[in-house]
Amino acid sequence: MPEPILIAHRGNTMGRNEERENSPLYLQETISNGFQVEVDVWLVDGKFMLGHDAPQYEVGIKFIEGDNFWCHAKNKEA
Repeated sequence: MPEPILIAHRGNTMGRNEERENSPLYLQETISNGFQVEVDVWLVDGKFMLGHDAPQYEVGIKFIEGDNFWCHAKNKEA
C-alpha cells in the first residue's frame, strides 16, 4: 500500500497561522517536515504571486514546480 500524502493547506499543519500562510519560508519549512503544500497562486503582470485574499509574495515559477506543490489558481490568468 502506498504511503499517504500529507498536504498542508497554505503550509499550515497545526491550525491556521494567518500571518505566515502562503509565505515562501513557511512553505519550505512545511515541506522539510515531510508535507506537500496547497498554495494560492496568482499571476499578476506576468509574475507569480502567492496569497489567499490578495497576491502577497512574489515567487518564480521554479519555486512552485514539482511534486510538493498543489496549486489553487486564484485568478483566471494563473
